[in-house]
Amino acid sequence: MSEILEDITSSSSSNEKKVVDNPFPGLRPFKIEESHLFFGREGQSDEVLLKLSKHRFVGVIGPSGSGKSSFIYCGVLPILYGGFLTDTSPDWEVVVTRPGAGPIDNLAESIVSKDPAYIAADDEEKKIKKTIITTLLRSSSLGLVEAVLQSRRATDKNYLILVDQFEELFRFKDSDDSTAVNETLAFVNLLIEAINYSDVPIYVAITMRSDFIGDCAQFPDLTKKINDSHYLIPQMTRDQKRRAVEGPVAVGDAQIAQRLVQQLLNDLGDSTDQLPILQHALMRTWGYWSKYRDREDEPLDIKHYEAIGTMSEALSMHANEAYDELTDDQKLICESIFKAITEKRGENFGIRRPTRLGEIAAIADVSEEEVIEVIDKFRHPSRSLLTPAYSVPLNGKSMIDISHESLMRIWVRLKNWVDDEADAVQMYLRLSEAAAMYQVGKAGLWRPPDLQLALNWQAKHRPTLVWGQRYHPAFERTMIFLEYSKKEFETEQRIKELQAKRRLRNARIVALVLAAATVISLGFLVFAFYQQTIAEKEKAKAVANAELAKKNEAEANKQKAAAEKQREIAIKSEAAAKEAEAIALEQRDIANNALKEAETQRLRAEEGEEAAKQSAERARQAQLAAEESEKVAKEQRAAAQAAKEAADKLRMLAIGKSMAIKSTQLRSEQSTLKGLLAQQAYIFNSENGGDQYDNDIFNGLYYAIKELGDPLVESLGGHEKGIRAVASSTTGNNIFSADTQGKILKWSLKGEHRVADTIINSRPYHLIRSIDVSSDNSRLVAGGEFPNVAGKTYVEVFDVNNNQKRTISGFEKEVWNIIITPDDKGFFALDNDGKSIKRSDFNSVSEVAATTVRLNDIALSHDGKYIVGAGNNGKIYLYDGNKNYAESVIHDNGTKVLNIAISNDNVIGLGDERGLIKVFKLFGSTSPTRLVGHSSPIEDLKFSSDGRFLASASRDKTVRLWNRSNYTAQPIKLDDHPDWVFTVAFSPDNSQVLAGTKEEVVRAWPTDIEVMADKICKKIDSNMSQDEWDTYVADDIEYEKTCNQYAKGN
Repeated sequence: MSEILEDITSSSSSNEKKVVDNPFPGLRPFKIEESHLFFGREGQSDEVLLKLSKHRFVGVIGPSGSGKSSFIYCGVLPILYGGFLTDTSPDWEVVVTRPGAGPIDNLAESIVSKDPAYIAADDEEKKIKKTIITTLLRSSSLGLVEAVLQSRRATDKNYLILVDQFEELFRFKDSDDSTAVNETLAFVNLLIEAINYSDVPIYVAITMRSDFIGDCAQFPDLTKKINDSHYLIPQMTRDQKRRAVEGPVAVGDAQIAQRLVQQLLNDLGDSTDQLPILQHALMRTWGYWSKYRDREDEPLDIKHYEAIGTMSEALSMHANEAYDELTDDQKLICESIFKAITEKRGENFGIRRPTRLGEIAAIADVSEEEVIEVIDKFRHPSRSLLTPAYSVPLNGKSMIDISHESLMRIWVRLKNWVDDEADAVQMYLRLSEAAAMYQVGKAGLWRPPDLQLALNWQAKHRPTLVWGQRYHPAFERTMIFLEYSKKEFETEQRIKELQAKRRLRNARIVALVLAAATVISLGFLVFAFYQQTIAEKEKAKAVANAELAKKNEAEANKQKAAAEKQREIAIKSEAAAKEAEAIALEQRDIANNALKEAETQRLRAEEGEEAAKQSAERARQAQLAAEESEKVAKEQRAAAQAAKEAADKLRMLAIGKSMAIKSTQLRSEQSTLKGLLAQQAYIFNSENGGDQYDNDIFNGLYYAIKELGDPLVESLGGHEKGIRAVASSTTGNNIFSADTQGKILKWSLKGEHRVADTIINSRPYHLIRSIDVSSDNSRLVAGGEFPNVAGKTYVEVFDVNNNQKRTISGFEKEVWNIIITPDDKGFFALDNDGKSIKRSDFNSVSEVAATTVRLNDIALSHDGKYIVGAGNNGKIYLYDGNKNYAESVIHDNGTKVLNIAISNDNVIGLGDERGLIKVFKLFGSTSPTRLVGHSSPIEDLKFSSDGRFLASASRDKTVRLWNRSNYTAQPIKLDDHPDWVFTVAFSPDNSQVLAGTKEEVVRAWPTDIEVMADKICKKIDSNMSQDEWDTYVADDIEYEKTCNQYAKGN
């Protein structure tokens, strides 16, 4: 079935049936040229025209899906163009606009697009014309009147400003961005003043969803106009709905079965927002009938209607078909697209959020071409689910929108995406608010479960800077707060784990000691029992020996008596004497045996002594184990102390960042306190291992120095127009600047004040685009064009010392780059609208390379041997001087590259139209490093000559300073200027980064944070008081003097 539905509205050469043009537009509104297909609201236009004629204003109001836009385009405008509004001229010009993301810019675009000269102009001329109209609109509340007068081509022509989807304006009303809120108010004032200005016939009509009517109350004048002149579009009757179904079918020369008409009307019911769903179902039914009908005269019938899923399923099936055609990567891009262009407001209140294609690409972190490929699937004529129409070519500035809000209500997948995005935004806003409260000391870091929920959100949605800034501008602060919360919690957990491990190890050591003592005690007990047994045995032997001794004594006494008796016999008999001698010898042997027994007892005693010694050795080993346990305990205490010190450092770093941020929020009259907070923040950051180029620390010092006054941050005035080019050499103390009216100034950076010498004064119609200066500052080359003569260009060489100039001929048109060679003997230039690289010896000119594509910028290597070019097709080209400047591709960015730079160590930096910067080695196979930060196209890139920094300028009105030793760190963001930055450069000693701006001054920022820190204490005369310390640092941190030369403050 899906294959059949896929081809419902497509045509095929092999199809024998006549394919009839589909008279139903689907989700999108009817166009004015389709008024012959618009049925059901006949006669309702007269009341709108009457109100418009009487009040010069009318608001067409109705619920979503009630057909407000179609009613205006096909009901009101045809009558207006027909001259039936009798009170005015019949000649009308209608300017149709939508507020979108930039109400005034969109209005300017709509006004100039009516000018035939604008349509025929080139891109640069279109940009100038649109800028003129935008400036007029922003100049005063009568800006719309002045813009109409300037573009008016007939004095009797009436102008109708039709603001479609007026409710888009109100999504700014709760914004924290004061610029957006002011733009909303200015846009409304433009409309009101134009209506009230009676000398120019300007009429205003708006279409607006009725659920936004309450939001108009914030604009009293608008509220009065709506009360005086509005038309609440009525709900269509059943007969009117019938005509809306049958009328287009008849115009399409077909028939529709009455049972299908009844079924459609029944399915439609009395719901006020189902008309687009009806039109979409009819478009799909017609497409299916046109391709698969059984015969030519077969009417549209229920079987065709049911084949496409009926009104309840047709839209969701249609959208899912397009989604299913995508690859897995494209499905992720698709999700990002629809999340970006829709928004949930309230519990079940979805609204459209038209978004530029370039911004969507930045949010999805993919190329614009990849986004276009997905969008084209959904805006194909057979679907028309997204706008603009398929016939309109897309680029980075194209506004992408859904065809109708009903898609958010019917397509189940999109409903889930909208809810998911709303949850993500809610979490981000909660996190942003917590970060803001933490910054001013009114809240603490997050802990679980909030912290875990936030980390889950970060891992799932992977928020980018561009996405975050759509909802809250302080994206970097919010992400830093989340990271600090995570690190603080992890540090706390590590400390707890170390403490638990230490307690467990101590318990194990005590258990081991007690076990060892128990074993030793058992050993002594066993040894004691053993010795007791031996002693008892010896005692028994001693008793036996005593009894034997007594027996021997008795026997001896008997023998003595016998001896006495025998003495006489012995005397008498020698034989008897010898017998007595033998008995004596026997007694001697007995005595010897007793002596041996005593020796045995002595040896046993010595064995007992050895056992005692072994027990003593075991006791000593137990003592050594205890000492080792004590050593481990000390190591654990040291680890815990180190963890505590790390946590303390993190705390001091957080306090330092908070102080730096607070210093930027102090009033001008608090300049001393501003300087002290910034300086102490720098000290805390330095002492605790913080990033040397932390953005908040830098800003704190910079704004303090700026408030206290110093040449290091002094802007350079003297120009009357925007400054397109700034240049300096690596020697001397001079910089040079040139503006769009041909004026060139030479600045001396010596001394307390910056002094300018004029190289050449302003010259009307001399737009300088590029300058460069020789290494000895004696020669300057400038290239530009005459904006009043299409394609006319000029290149001039100035003798700086004598203020003499001469013109170099040989260049064709639009010279964009001038680069003097390292030996000062000539220069290279990008000529012929980026299609030719030429070299000049300051006299003649020759082409060194004819490029295969248009280059938007070129850069020259430090040794002058290589030229790199930024291709309009997204590729980076190398022109090798060793090979007669042969062209080769060294990198494909995939998206148009606008600027390129090369450092002294041959590292290339490129900036593209998405605001993305990449850096990579000229010779090497390493992957490029992506630098994300800017949200709009890059205007210029420069490396510092000492190799420390890369400076970038963007149309997002910021300059960023990247630390080349640590690209992963956040860059320094420089944004204290009100308008675009066209060019950046470094001072000769690299102590300042300089920017040429639209506001007619050269902005200057210091690059060395230590230099700024050294200046603070020299410009103030006191230290913080104890109360100030407790307020801005903490009352539990010991007071210290910020500036040692001053006493403690009062």
